[in-house]
Amino acid sequence: MIKCRRDIINFHKSQVSTTYISMSSRGLSGPIYTVHQVPEHFHEHFIIRGYRHPNSTAKQCLLSVFDATNETLNFWTHFLPSCYFLWVLKGLSETLDFKNDPYTWPLLAYMFGAVIFPLASATAHTFNTMSDEMRHFCFFLDYGALSVFSLGGVIAYRAYSFPSAFVDTWFGHNFVRIATINSLVSIIFSCQTRFMKLSFFRTFIRLGSFGFPYLYNSLPIMYRLMFCSPEECALPSQYQHARQFIFAFSAAVLFATHFPERFYPAKFDIFGHSHQLFHVASILGTMDQMQAILHDMVDRRALLQDSWWFPSLSDSVGVLGAVMAINVITIGLFSLRLRNFVKSTKSS
Repeated sequence: MIKCRRDIINFHKSQVSTTYISMSSRGLSGPIYTVHQVPEHFHEHFIIRGYRHPNSTAKQCLLSVFDATNETLNFWTHFLPSCYFLWVLKGLSETLDFKNDPYTWPLLAYMFGAVIFPLASATAHTFNTMSDEMRHFCFFLDYGALSVFSLGGVIAYRAYSFPSAFVDTWFGHNFVRIATINSLVSIIFSCQTRFMKLSFFRTFIRLGSFGFPYLYNSLPIMYRLMFCSPEECALPSQYQHARQFIFAFSAAVLFATHFPERFYPAKFDIFGHSHQLFHVASILGTMDQMQAILHDMVDRRALLQDSWWFPSLSDSVGVLGAVMAINVITIGLFSLRLRNFVKSTKSS
């Protein structure tokens, strides 16, 4: 399978105009390279042009976000949404009492995750060409932020969007606990895949590290959409909950298929390749998720406060902060392994 994929990539490279192969354009950050001019482990599937130097300085990486590289829009499609979510959080802080009202604390946890996950992704896309070690570290950072955001969504779902039929059940009582374990396990497995050789098993583990928690986290919302009570079916948030899954499915398809660059090599290297579209779809899904949670928070308040599940700040923001701290330790431990791993990879 690996050999077949390499043959396909080589075929696509051979179809590219020799102009792209021989030409290295320049930007604010310095020369911009073709796939033939950078190490293989920096290659992106079916992307021919727009590569940065694999040993860029921090200054070059920062300047590169204004160059026409294959990472430029990967940065902006997550940096700008992070700024927008921060602006939304600021607006909410002016209308809600985050300091004293326990009902708002799960929302605060969710919004914190919504701000940091695209910011971490934008940071990773900016600095991953500083070195081989930095490339792996940037992915660790990305995995950790996704883990935190995933748990933030769970806390908000349990607080505001949980179907009434599940509230007083074993699943309802343990939903957040299990999701917390999932978040911690997901970063361990996903970081471990950075040390594995390219294979179907590595891909399966990496995708499963976040795919399984996503499916678990979504179970209550899927149930509510399919088996909602008359009151739940009438909630304005139902449409946005449903649409977020459409965007999530679209994002997964784009990530897995590498469309459109798989079929049009060199056409979408800078603008419109699958990872950029994946970012856009995931952010649109997050925006729908956020709006649905905000609707549920307002529309279900009278129902939910009778048996409020998060009376203490430690039950929501505290849990998220603890997981974030453990993730930092996990990333640190994996980072300690990087130098020897990179050396052994280069020697082999």
